[in-house]
Amino acid sequence: MDKTGKFSWSIMNRFLSLLPSMDPDLIIGPMQGEDAAVIRFKDGFLVTHVDPITTGVKKAGYLAVHVASNDIAVRGVTPKWFMPVVLIPRHYSVEEVEELFSDMGKALSEIHGVAIGGHTEVTPGLDRPIIAMTVIGYTNGRVISTRDAREGDYVVVIGKIGGEGTGVIAWDFGDKLLGKVPRDVIEHARSFIYDVSIVKTALAIKDYVNTMHDATEGGILQALREVASASEKDIVVLDKAFYIDEEVKRITSAVNVDPLRLLSSGCIVATVTPGYLDSLLNELKKHGIRHSVVGRVTRGEGRVIIKGDSGETITIIDSDIVDEIYKLWNK
Repeated sequence: MDKTGKFSWSIMNRFLSLLPSMDPDLIIGPMQGEDAAVIRFKDGFLVTHVDPITTGVKKAGYLAVHVASNDIAVRGVTPKWFMPVVLIPRHYSVEEVEELFSDMGKALSEIHGVAIGGHTEVTPGLDRPIIAMTVIGYTNGRVISTRDAREGDYVVVIGKIGGEGTGVIAWDFGDKLLGKVPRDVIEHARSFIYDVSIVKTALAIKDYVNTMHDATEGGILQALREVASASEKDIVVLDKAFYIDEEVKRITSAVNVDPLRLLSSGCIVATVTPGYLDSLLNELKKHGIRHSVVGRVTRGEGRVIIKGDSGETITIIDSDIVDEIYKLWNK
């Protein structure tokens, strides 16, 4: 198989058609763009998600907790219970595995999460560790869906675009940056790994938004595409509305990757009705959270349309994006 990253949804639908997924208590099951399953339970809902870390090594334990928990938080639900599956390559030492677990413990403490089980093994054929994290939350309130963007909504990008991917590059591909980027910039970019949690932000703004979506694999453009596709709407954005950190620009340009198509956990795509826009922006300003209004939701068929200053169409995204980080792993 030549490709890396996620399968297209046309192929995934073929796979999923082979699995039973009908249950009267399953409110949201496997479907494009939806961040987590929602299951009716007692007087509320269990919300659960699983995510693997396959493209980060040095801080895979830390990322595993936060990347998975973000997908619960954008449902408007607090992530609480965690189960890691940790697959270790044969050349790893006990001390290196211990570091992975220490990083998971640090991340869990930051969001008051609890490990309730999991599985760890040494697996043949691996060249780096892989951690798949299952996380569960519970609520008896509103659950936010990716598919609920409405025509006329404003589209707001919250957080650092490309920050996660830039941090991974600084940790795992620092040798490719030497001579191109100053050491102090590389060191500072490594700290971006510790900015990937959006739990506090998502829970603070959940009452103002129609939908929220965490920008992970494929970056901010893939996140926009998933909201558009799940909602069966088009999203029209301005090319220059996206704010990219100077450090992100320097590091991504040094290794020839596009920050808009790069791992971006810690960044949220939200849509909000015009009547709630000011309230949302005021909440974000109150907490000092970076944000920008990048476009609108329009009638359409699941596309992201990028416009220039004069209103000309620059790009139409109507298929899923392969994350730029794979360029580095595939070299």
